[in-house]
Amino acid sequence: MPRAAKTKPLLHLMWVLGCLGAVVTPVHAQMGPEDGPGEPSAARQSLREVVITARRSIEERFQATGSLVVIDRQDIEQMGVDSTVDVLKQLPGLQVTTGASGNVEIRMRGLDGSATRVLIDGQRSAGRAQLPIDQLPADLIERIEIVRSPSAEFSGSSGGTVNIVLRQAFVQRTAMIRLTDTITWGEHRPRLWAMRTGPLGDDKNPAQPPWSFFTGVWLAQSINGFDQERESISSGVLTERTVRSRTNREDWMLIPRLSGRIGRDQVALRGNLSGSSSSGDYRQRNASGGLINSETYSSHRSSWQLGGDWTRRLPLGKLETSLSGNRQSDEADRQRGAGSTFREDRSESTWQLRSKLTGSRESLLWMTGFEHEVRQASGSSLDTASSAGLERLDSRIERSAIWGQNEWALPYKTTLTLGLRHESVQLRSQVNDNAARQSMDFWQPSLHTRTPLSETAQWRFNIARTTRQPSVWDLLDRTVPSQGDNSAINADRVGNAQLRPEVTQTFDLGVEQRLPGQGQRGLTVFVRQVDDVIATQTFEQAGRWVDQRRNIGSARTVGLEADLKRPLASSSWARDWMLTATATVLQSRMTSGAREGMAIPGQASYTANLSAARPMRRSGGTFGGLAANLTGPASLTIPGISGRESSRITFDAHIGHSVPRVGFWRVGLYNIGDAPMQRSRSYVSGGASVTELNRTFYAPRIYASVGLQL
Repeated sequence: MPRAAKTKPLLHLMWVLGCLGAVVTPVHAQMGPEDGPGEPSAARQSLREVVITARRSIEERFQATGSLVVIDRQDIEQMGVDSTVDVLKQLPGLQVTTGASGNVEIRMRGLDGSATRVLIDGQRSAGRAQLPIDQLPADLIERIEIVRSPSAEFSGSSGGTVNIVLRQAFVQRTAMIRLTDTITWGEHRPRLWAMRTGPLGDDKNPAQPPWSFFTGVWLAQSINGFDQERESISSGVLTERTVRSRTNREDWMLIPRLSGRIGRDQVALRGNLSGSSSSGDYRQRNASGGLINSETYSSHRSSWQLGGDWTRRLPLGKLETSLSGNRQSDEADRQRGAGSTFREDRSESTWQLRSKLTGSRESLLWMTGFEHEVRQASGSSLDTASSAGLERLDSRIERSAIWGQNEWALPYKTTLTLGLRHESVQLRSQVNDNAARQSMDFWQPSLHTRTPLSETAQWRFNIARTTRQPSVWDLLDRTVPSQGDNSAINADRVGNAQLRPEVTQTFDLGVEQRLPGQGQRGLTVFVRQVDDVIATQTFEQAGRWVDQRRNIGSARTVGLEADLKRPLASSSWARDWMLTATATVLQSRMTSGAREGMAIPGQASYTANLSAARPMRRSGGTFGGLAANLTGPASLTIPGISGRESSRITFDAHIGHSVPRVGFWRVGLYNIGDAPMQRSRSYVSGGASVTELNRTFYAPRIYASVGLQL
């Protein structure tokens, strides 16, 4: 059996006190000291409206239970950026870079990208490929919520959680259209974004607010890929290879939204329908230019996501319930130059039911809720170069959770929040007739304090326990062959049916300060003690190198993070500009397992990002910005293999001009300088010492965009 959390008596007491607070607090909220029976309570009348509004502003992050930052539609409009990823790059506590495979990687607390949970509308999206957030327009975002400290409500990630909330239905009549052209490797690819909001029915009766709608359409073409240089030295002999990979992709998305009231209840319906088709080729050549390996591939994807939110006001608080589901299906076909084929038909679905009851006494909150989530992957896989034949795939993760947390006021204006969360998890995977099952329970206590040091400064203390579930695809014990020469750097991928959830104890101690002009700065020391660390193990199997996700033991990470958001008002040349910076220094060590004493594989030793931007003003004018993202070196050393990933820095820039109530234009450039991703490894294979070096280049990308307000 995997480790199950054993709660100490003190944690049981915390839960009892939290539940007691949840029961007792509403009584005080319903009847104030001056209220008589049957008279309305002032505390109840102000329940949540003021509190929630304040907490959803970036300058009021200090009032949140944990370390929480929320930016809204107005903040995003002022940034004047092109895509969703541009917005993320300007937020405190986030480092956004291009990952090893060319995807966008989001880090929090400087930890590996897998330690950060990214949600769309509060829901984990189905499918292994994330939404193309480097291309999705920023106009599609309603707000972004960044939770940097786990709590009973926001759990499941040791780094943190980013929730991207897409646009909501709005009663104000608005229409917009935007055209964008992107140039990569000298080829043009267009994008179209159009949206409209407004009321349904009569919007002139204030006593009966109308239902409202939002409709958005996104069409895009893109070209992705990389150029790679490979060097291998074995027994003193140098072998050189070059790789060229290109993928042409077409995407579409339809986003309908509807919201209104049924009686006293607020109801919102949301969804998106999307699809994509892609095709590409992979070419590997030797030093003289001769073709060694080639492959063509194509894929077709379709997906839908539907959800509904229901909110009801009760005498003791507010009840929020949501039901959501999504499904993605795709077909992938790889045709190798040698005549073999690898084909997969895949589908993945996620269903989630959540409910939360919130109440307050004055400005203190109590919450309780439950969640039930089911993630399932199924399909088939066939590699004609293998003797395995057609493989039937099926895996499932079912998770149920119940949680509660309560706030108390302590001396020195300190706010204490105690919470407890219980999760029951079942994992199942099956390839043909080979099946594996696991069941486990986890207790996740949390404690948060917030103590003002002055009117503009405070310090925080957070401790919590979280669990991170493996991917449903990592649970499938089947092999996905690599493209090109098989090696320790370019290995096949193998699933692991025995993979267990990762359990993390978190500790954060930080100081935060407001600055004039919606600025802020913070300094945080954090510790992460992780059991059953999930990491990639590289080894030889049946004459080929393979990568497999495994639980490799326990580890500890100690880090220091500083973030700053400050207007450059003191500089006459840049008084309208905003400076945003985040830097993290990390030290990680395995404390058990075969890697004991080594750093966590792939964990960068430091990360940093810096941006300076002039916002887009409602009064119009020129806007623009510059951004730099630095990812430090990481150790790839494991037993039998020594390796390293070099540091990397990338630069982005954009400039534009807006005309009030008319539109704007914007021009930008990503990945200025084309900084390579560089990895090296040394090992012994077949009695010979081998050293490999890979340099991967992702081309700079230029875009030009024009938007019209209709």
